[in-house]
Amino acid sequence: MKKTFKVIFSVILTMVMLVSAVPVFAEEEGFWTEVASLNQVRDTFQTEVIDGKIYVMGGSTSIIEVYDPQTNSWTEITSLNQEKHSFQTEVFNQKIYLFGGYDDTVFDATSIVEVYDPQTNTWSTLTSMNQERYNFQTEVIDENIYVIGGHSGSGGEYLPSLEKYNLQTNSWTSLSNMNQERAQFRTEVVDGKIYAIGGRNDSGHLLNVEVYDPQTNSWIELAGMNSGRHTFQTEVIDGKIYVMGGSTSIIEVYDPQTNSWAILSSLNQSRSQYQTEAIEGEIYAIGGASNGTALSNVEIYDPQTNTWTEIASMNITRFSHQTNVIDGKIYAIGGRNEGNSLSSVEAYSPIINSIPNTPLNLTAEAGDSQVTLSWDEVANAEYYILKRSTTSGGPYEVIDNEIFDSSLVDSQVENGTTYYYVVSAVNSGGESENSNEASATPEASVVINNNRAILVIVLENGQEKEYDVTMSEVEEFVIWYQGNLTVAYAIEKTGNKGPFLSRKDYIIHDNILTFEVNEYEVTQ
Repeated sequence: MKKTFKVIFSVILTMVMLVSAVPVFAEEEGFWTEVASLNQVRDTFQTEVIDGKIYVMGGSTSIIEVYDPQTNSWTEITSLNQEKHSFQTEVFNQKIYLFGGYDDTVFDATSIVEVYDPQTNTWSTLTSMNQERYNFQTEVIDENIYVIGGHSGSGGEYLPSLEKYNLQTNSWTSLSNMNQERAQFRTEVVDGKIYAIGGRNDSGHLLNVEVYDPQTNSWIELAGMNSGRHTFQTEVIDGKIYVMGGSTSIIEVYDPQTNSWAILSSLNQSRSQYQTEAIEGEIYAIGGASNGTALSNVEIYDPQTNTWTEIASMNITRFSHQTNVIDGKIYAIGGRNEGNSLSSVEAYSPIINSIPNTPLNLTAEAGDSQVTLSWDEVANAEYYILKRSTTSGGPYEVIDNEIFDSSLVDSQVENGTTYYYVVSAVNSGGESENSNEASATPEASVVINNNRAILVIVLENGQEKEYDVTMSEVEEFVIWYQGNLTVAYAIEKTGNKGPFLSRKDYIIHDNILTFEVNEYEVTQ
């Protein structure tokens, strides 16, 4: 996944030390603090993080600078060769790979690929893409970087094409096209597959979603979104793709397991050209623009409760900016507001949640001398505590105080007894409230024998009686014989009934010398 509205530019030489440095700043949890500003104003640019430092590229300049949170200072490093925007970057093995974009010197798309090595502070030119492009997406899977869609040429034609860069061989391979050409869209990787979501083309805003499988080199169209959008954001939490904004406040989530979309609680503020960050299972929506007005407000989405909560606003309104997270702290960098490009940078330290969220949807399933329990995973939990009672509502006793999964099999139970369970979540801040109560009554398994048998009864006079019966009928006969319950036992004769409704043999208990059971399996 790459953040949208990112841009970069190419290389020049020399390392220039920062013009201005700001003293190390004091931060307060839950508020935004201004830190050292960029040396250059910039918007629609690109950022990457390597070794805890933020590398900033592009945005109406070829100058590249790097921010060190430890010293709160910016340093200019080797510049890009050209000024360009709407390209993409990826980090692999501590190097920054830069792909394509729109070259502002020739006013056309480019296919140039370059790599930056922080160890040597140098850019190297690699094999160019097969297709020049900008406003596209990239994803890394194994040792390959996939480049997808976008615009081509000065006219901005929409592209459906996909190509793959092999990091080991420095070579490109053209792959299967998407079913839909698109630009200004989003991609996410889930279980090794690339999901291409929304965007726009000549037909307008897209609802369309499709998935690429590298194993089969094929695209499959999936269930479409409920709302078409571009310049929006996505995040993946617990294998589900959350889609937010794009000139709308509507939020929806895609479940790859069911190929279905669900509409969630809307943002408090419609926004586009903004940024999101996922921290501890919650999504932060930061700044952006709404109806042409730059925003400073920030809100957090909690998937556990399906709610948005507004938190402290940034000090400066901004859109087309970038955000990065280092050591749990969010940095908002550059952007635009009121027609001006920005150099300002500010940092936010989230309030540490002292208590984890309460586990939801505890279920209990009874078995033979066991109960299987499961519940929804809590993103900010370190482990769980399971408690049990034989009385609804408790009091509960702890049966396991350190569970690292969201399921458990309780085998310390007796059949026929009803057990009541609750579970709580724990982190360094403390223990959550108990979950909903779930109950189950374990029972012994009932084994059904569908076999039949030839029951041979030998009477005292030497006569043999032979019957084809079920095993349950054999069991009934044995119980009768051993208990000597009645004088005679009736056995239904299944064959040669003739004109009669039924034929039965009545076996006298005291006349039985011996009997034999020959069980056989009934085949369908």
